[in-house]
Amino acid sequence: MMYGLLGSPVGKSWSEVLFNRIFELEENNNIYTAINVSPVTLKRLMEKMDVSFQGFNVTIPYKEDILRYTENRDPLVWKAGVSNVIKREGNGFTAFNTDYAGIEELFTKNGVRVDGKRVAIAGAGGVARIMIYYILTNFSPDTMHIFTRNPEITRKKIKGTWQYGNMKIRSYDDMEKYDVLINCTPLGMNEDDQSPFSPYFYDEKATAIDLTYQYDETKFMKYAAESGGRAINGRDMFFRQAEETYRIFFMDECEREIFSRARGDTLKWMTERLS
Repeated sequence: MMYGLLGSPVGKSWSEVLFNRIFELEENNNIYTAINVSPVTLKRLMEKMDVSFQGFNVTIPYKEDILRYTENRDPLVWKAGVSNVIKREGNGFTAFNTDYAGIEELFTKNGVRVDGKRVAIAGAGGVARIMIYYILTNFSPDTMHIFTRNPEITRKKIKGTWQYGNMKIRSYDDMEKYDVLINCTPLGMNEDDQSPFSPYFYDEKATAIDLTYQYDETKFMKYAAESGGRAINGRDMFFRQAEETYRIFFMDECEREIFSRARGDTLKWMTERLS
């Protein structure tokens, strides 16, 4: 059977390498392919999808658009309005979201708590919405500010979705200092990418969480280290999401030994490619 990743761009994703290594270790005939699609191509692809394709991960910029082509949604997708996994069920696709599980893994494994903290989130796309939802259902931050290039559009888009008195949508020109900074933008996927936040935003000993995972350290993370704080990349989140994707696709857990080997091989191969 065929599985894949839909998005644009998809060249920096590790999903194709990871899942094909899992299938190789399982000694089956499944194939996972990354497909770079334009909005027009996405429509054609979904309307004429070959039945051999059983499921997809979905990445930027289609986490909202993909819902047009699904028949059903899980509760989290209904709540957040975004999906990053679709699975063929019957004559159509069902939409799921693994971002919450991935964020929970990242916070738990790294001992991150934001109660009473000043939190800044860069970006207001699909994963940012799940990040907001996760924080508001598990913590009580002192303030939480969402930074975006278009604050007015963002306010209209998420109005009424989450209610929190100290949450504000802000422009990157509105500079304050924060205890916890979270990058939910694609900045960091490329080695020369800038940070969404300038060094001014980082309070002393700030924690920086970068959801990109391609590089050991991004400029966004480096600023945290320079402030005397700590930096966390998105690899724990990525691999937890992959586990959840496997469970959704196959209605079963991936064997621990196989997933561990595939994870290790993917880390080795992809980091060597970047070096």
